[in-house]
Amino acid sequence: MVDGYIQTAIGVAVSVIFFLIGYRQTIGARKERVGSANRAVYKALLRRLVLEDYAPKLDDINRLIEGKAHEFQVSPGDLHPDEQVLNQVFAEIFDNDFIAPEKRSEIEVRVGSAFDQLNKGKQKLDESRLSSPDLEKRKTLLVGMLGLLASLMGALFSLVLIVGKDFPSTQDITAFRSLVPMIAVFAASLVSVVAISFVKRLREAPEELPSRVTAAAEGALLEHEVAALLAKLRIPFEIEPKIGLLRPDFVIKLGDKRIAIETKSWRSAPPLSLVARAARYLQEILREGAVDDAVLVTRARIPRYEGISGSDNIQIVAMRDLADWLKSQPRST
Repeated sequence: MVDGYIQTAIGVAVSVIFFLIGYRQTIGARKERVGSANRAVYKALLRRLVLEDYAPKLDDINRLIEGKAHEFQVSPGDLHPDEQVLNQVFAEIFDNDFIAPEKRSEIEVRVGSAFDQLNKGKQKLDESRLSSPDLEKRKTLLVGMLGLLASLMGALFSLVLIVGKDFPSTQDITAFRSLVPMIAVFAASLVSVVAISFVKRLREAPEELPSRVTAAAEGALLEHEVAALLAKLRIPFEIEPKIGLLRPDFVIKLGDKRIAIETKSWRSAPPLSLVARAARYLQEILREGAVDDAVLVTRARIPRYEGISGSDNIQIVAMRDLADWLKSQPRST
């Protein structure tokens, strides 16, 4: 009995060791390359901003992302989107005491022009990237295969111990009872590696920022939900109509009013600077005179701050409240 427990413990330990080694060599190594590529993008852009009078352009940032992704042998869609790159660079400049105040203010103005360009121009990922296999599903499948193979390795190791001990009596039917510990090893190993992978995902989740593919996919999903809701309520709408040089996500017709809708897939309340930039974008749409009101639709409920939009014609509505808000608006009879 004691020998059976020892064999089980050794088999489970072997499975866990194989799983951790395999995880580190595959998923862990890829995460390290992605992290290194993101840091390289930040440092390269930061150097050009501080050492030169460089005004960042979105096309340059995206080319930099593409180049660093190729250099570190990862997919460009795995790296942070251009907006996240600008946010990180802005934060590092704003919090850097080694840059002279005058120089820091000048750099912030140049970065701010890139943010304005980001709000005016909708940066889309290539369709080939969005139609690629779901990376999260591939990662889950890989973790499952690693866990299964590691559990089998532990069970086989336990079998070797059993056969080595009971080999002289293998003609006896009772020798097959020694296979029970092997089955127990496989089951215990599988449970162990599942628990370890779950804990690792929980620990890694807070550190992971949205990748370019994830951000684009979440934005596209929110746009589809808004379009489905408008169709369900039988509200006529246009998709990305041209208003001057700008293109809001939707323009709807409610009564005598035309309302522009812009979507942002924020799942939590973002910094007020981001909300203010989105509001300024809607103000520019209103100034064109083609719409009467404008709405910013987000995943999260944004607290109401006085003066955040600067106009009574701009509303910020959470997706969960959009249906009620639309129903509350007057329609033509």
